[in-house]
Amino acid sequence: MVTIISISYYKINRKRKHKKHLKLTNKWKRYLDSLIADEHPKSFIINKKYYKKLYSIEELMAFYSASLAYLNSDKVKVRDEFRKFIRANKKYWVNLGFVYGRKRMIFRAYFAFICRGLCINNPEEYDTMTKLILDYVLVPSIYCRENALKALYAFGNTHAVVEAFIRLSHNNITHNRKLVTDGLLQFKGNKIELAETLYDHFDKFNVEYQVAFIDFFRFSGEKLKYKLKKLLEQQDADKEIICALLRYYRKYPVLEYKDIILSYLTTPNYEDWECISSAASALGKYPGEDTIIALKSALKSKYWYVRLNAARSIAELDVEKDKLMDILDGEDLYAKEQLLYQITHK
Repeated sequence: MVTIISISYYKINRKRKHKKHLKLTNKWKRYLDSLIADEHPKSFIINKKYYKKLYSIEELMAFYSASLAYLNSDKVKVRDEFRKFIRANKKYWVNLGFVYGRKRMIFRAYFAFICRGLCINNPEEYDTMTKLILDYVLVPSIYCRENALKALYAFGNTHAVVEAFIRLSHNNITHNRKLVTDGLLQFKGNKIELAETLYDHFDKFNVEYQVAFIDFFRFSGEKLKYKLKKLLEQQDADKEIICALLRYYRKYPVLEYKDIILSYLTTPNYEDWECISSAASALGKYPGEDTIIALKSALKSKYWYVRLNAARSIAELDVEKDKLMDILDGEDLYAKEQLLYQITHK
């Protein structure tokens, strides 16, 4: 009985909140129409009475809902006029950021979210708004941190994004690797400049971010393929970094680096099977007799993924069957089975 009452109360309360949100949204829509839809607007500056309303999270949410009609308009002029409104009121957004900086973390997360949606800054700007969002990045909430980072990606300033990850690393704050890579790929500024600047400051980041950045480099082009060699040569580097680099050099082969990649298969007593597996995969792009010998040896590995990737690379290299007879006629059933499957299903 209590459960039924609780569910009913929740549904009624949610319905009331939704009706209130729609009512507030419509008020903001009418106000924005009066500023932006006018053929000859007198001023884009927000009325102070309306600005003060934005101190309330409910009003801020309603404002953003009303804004979507302009942000997503199929008319260029409407989007441009709304952009002028946002830019004309920048000092108010900065002040609002300080106001929400003293509120609960979930409210700060929402403010960072709308900063991203409204794209308040331009790429060339590194100013008070930028510094404010950089402070939001350090808030101990994954939601606030992610939204603040997304705001910086939307702003498009290279140095602000790099500074954010330097601060996170300095404070030993880690963020989901995939979120970082995916976020960097949404960067609105110059991605090549961003990749090169991240590389120039590579030693300032912790391992989690370094791996995420190498994945970003892999998805954003081959610009750094000659610079990353020095990292690939450091076999004592963290295995996650080595694996990320080997994936990079599979996508962007540099034949002169084949010996370095081969070394991960041929170095005696090298035990990081993840790196060996990644190297076996990368070698599918590096033909040669030494490659075939190393891959055939890797087929006998005790690690299943190493055998799998070695077999796939042999199939990818289209090695003549005569050169594989020692495996196909051999006594290692696991190696034979894996190789046969890959060369018959390539």
